[in-house]
This record gives sequence, structure tokens and C-alpha cells, in this order.
Amino acid sequence: MGRAMLILAAGATIIFGMVQLGLLGQKKQLSLNTSEYASEYHAKNVAYTTVQLAMERLNEDDSWEPTEGSPWTTTTEGASTSLYYETISTGASFSDPDTIRVYSTASYLDQESTIISTFSKQRLHYVPDFEAALSIATSNFTFNMSGSSGINGNEASGACADKPGVTVPNLSDYNEVLLGAGSKISDITSSDSKISIDPSITYSPVDELIARLDALPGSQTISGNYKGSLGTVNDPGVFFVENYAKLTGGISTGYGIMVIRSGGELEYQGALSVAGNFEFNGLIIFENAFDFTGRGTPDLNGSILVGNTPGNTDIIDIDLGGNLQLQYDCTAEEYAQKASSALLKQNRYTRLNTFE
Repeated sequence: MGRAMLILAAGATIIFGMVQLGLLGQKKQLSLNTSEYASEYHAKNVAYTTVQLAMERLNEDDSWEPTEGSPWTTTTEGASTSLYYETISTGASFSDPDTIRVYSTASYLDQESTIISTFSKQRLHYVPDFEAALSIATSNFTFNMSGSSGINGNEASGACADKPGVTVPNLSDYNEVLLGAGSKISDITSSDSKISIDPSITYSPVDELIARLDALPGSQTISGNYKGSLGTVNDPGVFFVENYAKLTGGISTGYGIMVIRSGGELEYQGALSVAGNFEFNGLIIFENAFDFTGRGTPDLNGSILVGNTPGNTDIIDIDLGGNLQLQYDCTAEEYAQKASSALLKQNRYTRLNTFE
């Protein structure tokens, strides 16, 4: 009996020892697994964070473009990170978004995690929609048409629906345009309506956009005898006229946004090389004044907006004379959008999907 008990006790000791060793091994493995999981989880979080930091940087600097061969590398919360992106598709037109794919890899201790995110990239411009050939966003105006001038709300390219020839805020303003046009009402043409009333039309927040663009490097103030560029199809610009300016030197076309402010008078003196013709394509804004003297055949294609800044009650004398032609063209809206976004340098990024 005593011998049997000793044998049982010895067996139990061995068994308990084996169990203890097993538990210690499991504990060690569990600790190891937990450590690996924590490292992997941390690496994954850092990879996600790096994507967010990269998108913020892209918003600040659109020219920043780390590549697979030259990625952006940094250290975040003890993890080494590497990030780059590629453009996988480009919008068919300026207003269509591009698609980019961002690759972010983070390494922490002996764990590595890669996050792949796809974003749509759309340029921000804040240019108001073109609502008419001529939009008068104020009631402080007089209106007169003479000579061979005309206003056409029928869309020039055929790419969009026609718009009104003139849009005003209320019935009183409607009557002002109707009476001011007089017998030339037939020279306001549109399959939509010659004169439309839109109570929602306002110059705000366009005034804020214009003030912001004026303060940014890249906008250009023209004055005196101007012989420089007024933008191109591929590189439209933002131009301000605040004093007397005469376009000389054979300038025949312009693209983008042109703002003519109170005190600014824009005169085109035809050059023989262009037979006196000039056209501007985009958004033309008359702020607190309508100072435009046309000689030759000036054409303003796109949309024209007239308005008062907040607190300004100056009467804007809209006098369309000579051969001045106002032509609605929805394709010219893109030139204004390009010009605005080129100065603002901001984009909207929308995440489409993410893979781990």
C-alpha cells in the first residue's frame, strides 16, 4: 500500500510538472502571439494614419507626387512608413474627377502592414453656374442697348441647354431691361426666354470668391496700354481691371475670368492684324460698374455677371453699344473653372475603397 502510494505520488508529480510546463509554454506562446498581434495592429494603424497625413499634404500642395521609385518615407509613433500614389485614370474633361491609388506601408518591430486606398480627385473652383448670357444680380442699374449690339442665350456649342438672354431679380428689373432695350428687344435672343426673373440671383458669395482670387499670387491686374496675354485655352487666367486699360498689340482672344471693377474701363482698340476683332471666353464680371467701350467687334462668350458688393449702392449703367456681343457658351465655363482652381490649388478627395 505504501509502495503504491509512492508510485501514485511520483506519477502525479510528473504529470503536474508536465502540465505546468505545458501551461508555461502556452503562456509564452500566448504572450508571443499577443505581442505579434499588437505590433501588427500598430503597424496597420500607422499605415492608415500615413494615408490621412498624405491626403492633407496633397490638399496643401497639388504638385507633391511621391512615386514608387521615390516614395515619401517618415517615422510615425515608432513605425517606419513608406507611401506613394499613382494616377490610374484621368477625367475626360477638366470637370471630371481623376482617380488616384495610394499605397501606404508601415513597419513596426517585425510586423509590416500595407494599406491601399483609392480616391477620386476633383479640383475645387467655386465658380458659379452660368445661368444666362447676362445675369444682373442687383436692382441698382439702368439698361440701354444701341448700335449693332446683341445678347444671345442660345448655347453656342450645342453641348448644353439654352439659357435666358438676360436674368434679373424681380419684375421691376424686368421692366427696366425691357424698356431699356426698346426696339432692340429683338436682338436679345433665346429659345428659353429673352428676359427671365430669378428672385434667388445674388452677387454673394461671388464677391467673396473675387476678393479671394484677387489676393492670391497669379492673378493679374491690367492697366494702361496692355500688350500681354489674356490667357489661353490650356492656361486660362484671372484678370482684374481697376483703372483705365486699353488692349493693344494685336490681342485677339482671352480665356478665364475677367473682373472689371468700379473705376475700371476696358477699351479695345482694334489692331489691323485681327481686323478689330476681340473675344473673351469664360466668366466676365462687372463689379459695381459696367465700363466697357467696344471698338471693332468685341465678343464676350460664356456668361456675364453684373453686381454690387455688400454695402455698395452705386447705380450701374449697363450700356450695350457698338458691336458688343454677349453670347452664352457653357463650354467657356470650363475656362473659368480652370483659372479659379489654378489659383486656389485645392482639390476634393473622396475615398472610394480601401484594401488591407
